[in-house]
Amino acid sequence: MTTRRLVVLCLLLCVVSCSLAGCKRTSGSPSQTAGLTSVEAAELVWPEAKKNFGDAVLWRLAPVEERDSLTMRLASDWQDSDRSAAWFVWYADPVGENWMMFSIKGNTIASTDIGTRSFSTMAMGADWPRERPAVAMKDAAKAAAAQGAEFSALTWTEFTYEYDSDSHKRPGWVFSFSETLASGGTLTYWFFVDGITGVVLRAVNDRNEDMVLPIDREALLKPRTDNHEKDLRQFFGFISTGQPEWAVRQLAYAASPDEATAQRWLANFQSLSALTVVSVEQASLEQWTAEHEFYKVTLDVKTSESPEKYGWDNGRSVRWVELIPQGGGSWKVAALSLSP
Repeated sequence: MTTRRLVVLCLLLCVVSCSLAGCKRTSGSPSQTAGLTSVEAAELVWPEAKKNFGDAVLWRLAPVEERDSLTMRLASDWQDSDRSAAWFVWYADPVGENWMMFSIKGNTIASTDIGTRSFSTMAMGADWPRERPAVAMKDAAKAAAAQGAEFSALTWTEFTYEYDSDSHKRPGWVFSFSETLASGGTLTYWFFVDGITGVVLRAVNDRNEDMVLPIDREALLKPRTDNHEKDLRQFFGFISTGQPEWAVRQLAYAASPDEATAQRWLANFQSLSALTVVSVEQASLEQWTAEHEFYKVTLDVKTSESPEKYGWDNGRSVRWVELIPQGGGSWKVAALSLSP
């Protein structure tokens, strides 16, 4: 799957805001063997789905009690037992526009509902799961763990569908994580496991950028010798040598999307009568990729303007800078902030 074609699935789910904030969803089941496995949950409701839709397709399966619940009910040993104290299961009608939704609590069906899908009829592959998922949740988790997923930091999991590199829907398990690293930084990422083959398709960070697998946390936290610090120093050099217009041109589109914004930046930089770079430190190393670099820059500045106008105080000042490649030439400044 390619970065352009595969949209991060969790951005389409109601749980994403919680995931990105780093909140943890813990198991609501005190028992090590409470409830059904992912396979048993689908098999329990399959006869009813088949009766209503015929060739019903397993569309989504999440270890929760209700459709919009954010609390997973995974058993404490779910990575071995595959069990959850509750499940919510969606079955799609492959020739219509409806689906059936089942709430499972313990070992029984708690409720059943039929609703209209938000998308029209579509071709559903003959190899897509029907009666049961082809890959159990625990087996998908083992595949992700082998590629460096840290399941103590799990925030969400479910079986669902996403687009592949040919713009076709594909079944799979998604696992979301929000992990605190030894540096104190937070690494938010998603694993996608093919729901038919059980193969890890990819892992992405919270900018939907592919991560190198298996995840090497030590490597993530090592200072980078291959970097674009010279481009960062060039940016501040333009300001210190009285060429603020060139500094404005080195701003990324996200920071300066139009002429009015560019003029505000120009006035900001022109307000500095002197600027010296005291130090440059690599920052947020766990977030570095081939498309992003982060720095903590200590400056010494002189200005006649009040701090309220442009945010500059006379003397030492710290700025947090994000660099990205955009267009040709030097990397561009995507963010210039007072805080990380």
